[in-house]
Amino acid sequence: MKKQASIRPIVLMALLVIAATLTAPRALFGSQAAPDNRGLKEFSDRVEAYEKVREKAEKSLPKFKKKSKQEVIAVQQQALVTKIRELRSTAQRGDIFTVSATEAIAQTIKAVFAGPEGHRVQKTIQTGEPLQGFEVQVNQRYPDSLPFTTVPPTLLRKLPRLPDEVAYRILGSDLLLVDRKANLIVDFIPNAIP
Repeated sequence: MKKQASIRPIVLMALLVIAATLTAPRALFGSQAAPDNRGLKEFSDRVEAYEKVREKAEKSLPKFKKKSKQEVIAVQQQALVTKIRELRSTAQRGDIFTVSATEAIAQTIKAVFAGPEGHRVQKTIQTGEPLQGFEVQVNQRYPDSLPFTTVPPTLLRKLPRLPDEVAYRILGSDLLLVDRKANLIVDFIPNAIP
């Protein structure tokens, strides 16, 4: 009985040392390396909420044939833009890219640029001429004539996955969230790209 009593503290101490050894690397490196999952979850939830608004807007519009003339498609797209704007009349920057989502995504972007693929990612993102007279705003239609940079695959794989109707775009150093069909800026993070 005395041996069992004296062994218990030793076993307990050994278990504590093992537990500390296993959790120490996570405590030291996990918070620096991994983005805030709460921010990413919040972002995904907000994108999903936008998807519902978008679906509601699209369902309220008359149907058109896929082989319609370009003018009809342009009218349909403008009707979709108008309806989304109506449903999101109070939308502003940060509604989807919240503070915590912005921090998590910024951390992800920095990690990609600091990593072994960073130089290649930087080369892929070609910085064009400064944009004259265009200020990015939420609920603004992305001009058809304005070029944009596609997000490099290395970076895209690290960012939260999006539904097909929404895409990331890079404009200068801003990361945009754009509705593909409406060509509408849903939200953006200014100066996200180093």
